[in-house]
Amino acid sequence: MENRQSPPEHNLFDAFREDHAVLGRGFHELSQCLRGADAAGAREAAERIDTTAGAHIAFEEKHFYPALAHMLGSTEVRRLYSEHGKGLEAVRALLEHEPGAPLPEDERTRLMELSRAMEAHIAECGEMFAAMERLPEEDQAALYRELTVWRERHPRWTGLAKSG
Repeated sequence: MENRQSPPEHNLFDAFREDHAVLGRGFHELSQCLRGADAAGAREAAERIDTTAGAHIAFEEKHFYPALAHMLGSTEVRRLYSEHGKGLEAVRALLEHEPGAPLPEDERTRLMELSRAMEAHIAECGEMFAAMERLPEEDQAALYRELTVWRERHPRWTGLAKSG
């Protein structure tokens, strides 16, 4: 008889990968709209990102990044928070932009840079997966429970600063 380890009761890795796929598609769409000077489409993409990303961003910033700080170092963790800030800045700016109004060229360029920075952040998640695997199983399970709580709360990304 084979001696197999039972699978973990959580699947932090799959949940994290799923969230990053959603974020990646959202920011890719946002960047495409901005490249095409489609202000209305960019605003719609920002709205979708705001409503779908909040739980994952809250989880990363309040639980995941602090859990990885000892492995990644404070400089790297600060960079991760900063990249989230760039994505949030793009989303907020578009949500505050008057629907149907064109984006001035300098603002469109600025928002494209912010969106591309967030796309790069999402694409570079391989280091996060490697660090996640180095966490003890009980820590991974606790993190998965935190992610589940945030998913149930379903906060908007733009509301996180207000909700604490």
